[in-house]
Amino acid sequence: MSRTMKSWLLHSVSAVLLGTSCLFAFPAYADHPWKDAPQLARITTDAPLKNVQLTALTQHNALSLLGLDVDGRPVLIDSANQEHPFPENETERAKIPPLSALTKQDTIFWGLAASPEAALVQLSSDGKLLQTIPLQGAHSADSRFTAIQIYGNYAYLTDEGQAALVVVALEDGKTQRFLPYDPSVTGRRPLKRNGQITNGPDNHPLTGGNVRFLALDAKGQWLFYMPACGPLYRIGSALLTDPAFTPVEQLDGIVEWRDTPSLGGLTLSADNIFYMSDITDGALLKFGSDRNPLILLRDKRLLDAGALAVSGDHEVSVLTSEDGKPHILRIALP
Repeated sequence: MSRTMKSWLLHSVSAVLLGTSCLFAFPAYADHPWKDAPQLARITTDAPLKNVQLTALTQHNALSLLGLDVDGRPVLIDSANQEHPFPENETERAKIPPLSALTKQDTIFWGLAASPEAALVQLSSDGKLLQTIPLQGAHSADSRFTAIQIYGNYAYLTDEGQAALVVVALEDGKTQRFLPYDPSVTGRRPLKRNGQITNGPDNHPLTGGNVRFLALDAKGQWLFYMPACGPLYRIGSALLTDPAFTPVEQLDGIVEWRDTPSLGGLTLSADNIFYMSDITDGALLKFGSDRNPLILLRDKRLLDAGALAVSGDHEVSVLTSEDGKPHILRIALP
């Protein structure tokens, strides 16, 4: 074996060992257990929706929200929980390709399109298509992008189909894949709903998929990601955007930030507080920088919860399914 080959092999083995050790640097058993908050949240509104997926929800303004309909087209949910095409002009609306995820950056919205080609889609505050940025490389026909976050000149994506984190340069659409099939981006334990393990047609436990949820802190410094079955991981965004960092340093930068139950959705508020829809026990969870894990609300309607968003002053909204139909829960925070 040549000296070059030996050096490459040693480097690869070291990367794996470092990555494995860092994954358990903050083991789940060291987490404080979830406990009921001193003051509980309460559901103020439970409204049926006609045509909204449970997988995407983001704040539009102080009272309204933006989601996706069953065809992947943006839909506005107003303060009275009425649905409106977004934008309302049908000609402008037809320009927007079907989307799989949404996020908001200041007053601008970004979406992920899978067809006719994988692309980032930028929308104005009133829903007009501003630009489409095709993704250049680093994905395949098996890729399934489920979440998007934007900060500065980069977009961060989760690829659940070909488990990885993906970073896109907004200036040219060039993509890079990180942590492909690393344990932190791979669903590795059973998905639980209502306290029961979810089994597939073959009666084997399902994980609920690979990396699905993504959040970015207000300063764009930390990227949080997780599969639906948990746990939640953290990595410095600079490790994925600065070419000076090596794969070993990237693996070493992974931290298991918090163990979680199985989740239907996760969001990070402007003041860096996580809110999570817990489908294992039917609950709304809160986890802030104080690392104090709180159960804000227990309700059976949250067993089929999906995406959630901070929807107003001291309010969180959660999409859920009731009798097979989409609903939105408006929840007043304590």
